Amino acid sequence: MRFTTLLFVGLTLALADYCEAQEGSYPRVEIFSGVSYLPADGMDFPRKNSPGFQLSVSGNVNRWFGLLGDFGGHYSRVSDLGPTRPAVTTSISIYEYMAGPRFAKRTERMTAFGQVLFGVVSGRTSIGAFSDKEFAFGGGGGFDVNLSRRLAIRPLQLDYIGTFADMVENNFRFGAGVVVKLGR
Repeated sequence: MRFTTLLFVGLTLALADYCEAQEGSYPRVEIFSGVSYLPADGMDFPRKNSPGFQLSVSGNVNRWFGLLGDFGGHYSRVSDLGPTRPAVTTSISIYEYMAGPRFAKRTERMTAFGQVLFGVVSGRTSIGAFSDKEFAFGGGGGFDVNLSRRLAIRPLQLDYIGTFADMVENNFRFGAGVVVKLGR
């Protein structure tokens, strides 16, 4: 009896794993961690081009729709703040706290996605001046290349970020990194 029960449980688990691999399966949670780059233009005073990091978690409701939380941090250093402060050096930190829906198209080899983001962008300088925190909106997308059922590489993510914060007015953010997929 014990052998039959173990055989039944083993076969059920093996069959469940096989069924998960079929077309209808999708990860319940996707966690992205990677490097990010936030270019600056003349309107982003005093910030310059800013490398940084990006983290996001997507809880997938079904195969094509999920809810996303996104956090990014970007840093730069400026040694000349213009004619009124030529010898002043400051470090600048930008943080994005955003959330919204994500739409995905999944295949066996890759996942392409688009997303809409809303939240807050916060910018600070080490000298205390030019700090700002404002509502932000944006959207973008990217794609993940599956390495296994649980791991993918994101070679490119591109997001537009619009805000009224002086240090990040209308910029595109570039990201790349690793995606861990949990649950099926």
